[in-house]
Amino acid sequence: MMKRKLLALALSCLMCLALVGPARAAVEEIADLRVDDVTAYSPEVGIYTVVERGLYGFCAADGSMLAEPAYVAVGEFSEGMAAVSLAGEWTTVHDGGEPVRVLQGGRFGYVNADCAVTVPMRYSRAFPFSEGRAFAVSAETGRLVLLDQLGQELASYPWAEVMENESIQFSEGLAVIPTRRGGALVYMVVDLAGREVCVLTDVYVDFTNGYHSGRVAVSSEGEWITGPSGLTRRFEAAPDSWGYRDVKGEAAGGGFAAAQSFSEGLAAVGLRSERGDVLYGFIDPEGAFIVPAEYDEVRPYENGLAALRRGGRWAFVDQTGRTTTGFAYDETGRFAEGVALVRSDGRLRAVDERGWTLFTCEEAVSGEPFSGGVTVVRRADGLWGVCDREGNMLTAFDYENARHWDGFLWLKRGDLWRVYRTEDVIDANRAAPEGVTAPVGAFIDVPQDSWYAAAVTWATDHDVITGTGGGQFSPDKPCTVGEIITFLWRALGRPAPEVENPFTDVFPTNYYYQAALWACQSGLVEDGEFGAAQLCTRSMAVTYLWRLAGGPFSMAALFGDVPLDAPYAQAVSWAVEEGITAGSGDGLFSPEGICSRGQIVTFLHRYLTE
Repeated sequence: MMKRKLLALALSCLMCLALVGPARAAVEEIADLRVDDVTAYSPEVGIYTVVERGLYGFCAADGSMLAEPAYVAVGEFSEGMAAVSLAGEWTTVHDGGEPVRVLQGGRFGYVNADCAVTVPMRYSRAFPFSEGRAFAVSAETGRLVLLDQLGQELASYPWAEVMENESIQFSEGLAVIPTRRGGALVYMVVDLAGREVCVLTDVYVDFTNGYHSGRVAVSSEGEWITGPSGLTRRFEAAPDSWGYRDVKGEAAGGGFAAAQSFSEGLAAVGLRSERGDVLYGFIDPEGAFIVPAEYDEVRPYENGLAALRRGGRWAFVDQTGRTTTGFAYDETGRFAEGVALVRSDGRLRAVDERGWTLFTCEEAVSGEPFSGGVTVVRRADGLWGVCDREGNMLTAFDYENARHWDGFLWLKRGDLWRVYRTEDVIDANRAAPEGVTAPVGAFIDVPQDSWYAAAVTWATDHDVITGTGGGQFSPDKPCTVGEIITFLWRALGRPAPEVENPFTDVFPTNYYYQAALWACQSGLVEDGEFGAAQLCTRSMAVTYLWRLAGGPFSMAALFGDVPLDAPYAQAVSWAVEEGITAGSGDGLFSPEGICSRGQIVTFLHRYLTE
């Protein structure tokens, strides 16, 4: 049935060209990638992490692949280095808390911004670089070691104990390492040379976040609970046991019901009220309350503002403790570029730092923080669009996924992620007529209202077709043998040919190389000379499809311009019998008529989607 329906492509040869108006300028992508997902961006090196079939790789903003997806696990770039592993198997551990993914059998090393391996892959775990150092666990000895960026091991910690759900990094020149001494868990503070500075004996120390503003959060009482797998653990603090230690290990405030790491010079802490519930506020490093502990929930400072919740509603507060907005929001996102996305009365709004509403996006249910003057927003049906600071939709809700980082937009539809410069999308929409959205990713010679526009969009999204250069698709251009064979091959899932090159005029550098070999293997064309540049006629198109169907016998269809002994006569008869064509009119088939690219793509789209 699949092959039979694919033969409907022959209808493309019968389509009459429609008259269309001039095309508007469109935004052309700077790259497109056939990957499943793009999961992270490292702004310091301009590198994106991509995923294809469960394997990770790295690419640049121009779409050039720096490392093909081959890694089982990767970390994000930090200080120009990223941890990678080519080996291992992922499992999910459920230890009573949140599920934790664990890589078993991994062998980690580090790559630099050129994706060259600079630290050999001999570690079972590897943590991000920070302040020129990284911690890793030797696969040979199981010991935690301290590395520099050349991969030299500066120190080793044989009694360190770091679980699968934990990590260690430097901050403010110090790192905190959980260590077993005499059967007890203590916390060794080390400097950048790996030397011991002090030892903290609190039951819990927030070693994952470490020191900020000269303080690290600790708990003097509580219980560690190790999961059944023995790979993860969690801490349950005793009431009002939280506090802080300074860089010398001395107490720097305590008696809190909760204490978080410092961020932008302030830390969220909780105090128990007379009713027994916990209320939150923010303190400075000296322990003075900048924001009183009067709130049901708080979120850390970021870009100079934090969020507070009281009575089920959220507001924002600055670093002086002054609320900059009213308690008007059901949900809040973080501020970026002076704008935050919030939900109020069931609607998504963008507000500035004073709480003034910049716009309301009625269709969207969520969105990402602003970057480069735009945000990507998601509709309830899961489709994404792009919106600017004034609330103008720069693209419709047409995309299955969307990201925006550091001046680049990544938009996914079908099998392709397309990359655009954010400024190009903004500029094109400013230049477009009022009330009109500039086509993003469209070819400049494919008007949005043309009869083949939907087909061209679909075919590019599924990587069936490519343009002819300069943002052009050339829909009226005659279709060549190389093109139609390639379109068919891509539409059938790019099957890998299993034959050696049988052609004298086909070479591995040709875009149609794989398609041509597949076509010969499938009996669509004969070996010898392929003739990729030859124009595809109507008789050739039905012949390709007839052969793909197995060359079935059909009663002759009588056309004045199709001799009974013509090599394509059976193919034409079969196409008529299958209802693929009824001829070109006046009892003729027009076997030498040339097919256009727009015609071929339109009927390919109709077959696969309708």
